[in-house]
Amino acid sequence: RAGRFYLVCYPFEGRLAHQTLGMLLTRRLERARLKPLGFVANDYAIAVYAAGDLGAAIPDGRLSLDALFDPDMLGDDLEAWLAESALMKRTFRTCAVIAGLIERRFPGKEKTKRQVTISTDLVYDVLRRHDPGHMLLKAARADAATGLLDVRRLSDMLMRVRGHIVHQPLPRVSPLAVPVLLEIGRESVGSPETADALLAEVEDDLVREAMGDA
Repeated sequence: RAGRFYLVCYPFEGRLAHQTLGMLLTRRLERARLKPLGFVANDYAIAVYAAGDLGAAIPDGRLSLDALFDPDMLGDDLEAWLAESALMKRTFRTCAVIAGLIERRFPGKEKTKRQVTISTDLVYDVLRRHDPGHMLLKAARADAATGLLDVRRLSDMLMRVRGHIVHQPLPRVSPLAVPVLLEIGRESVGSPETADALLAEVEDDLVREAMGDA
């Protein structure tokens, strides 16, 4: 559709785990040179869209689903993503303030949110470069893994589906894929009325295609 190719997966593991999985999948697809453009997730599914033909890459051997969903993505890939992500810095900021490493308030003076952000980001970068095993970095990783990424649930799912993933090419959008694909069109475009009209048009097209009326 419109020069994009879609891969829709149904892990049924919740939005949090799916968002983490989506980020890791796009990193792997980028390494496979399939030009991922992004992903969307809801509570039961995740859709990755790319400029490269994902459906053709699977049968011709350029893309292995077993390798794509290998649990080892929760090792180096997750660490690399966390190290680069704003999410990790936000989590570290909270840990640093709670630990007293960064003082938000002094007598007669209070740091702005921007000042706190700059201070904690600087400390984070220095620790990551020179003391990657620091207690605060470990605490931030643990908080992110449990409260923000749902890594345990994602890990259990990846182990459970290993060797059991079924790829089903489809000539048209399936009814089950319509809700998650509609998430792609929910960016703000102009006025709310215009955005609603465009989204309704996309929704009608997807539903007609899913029902075989296209």
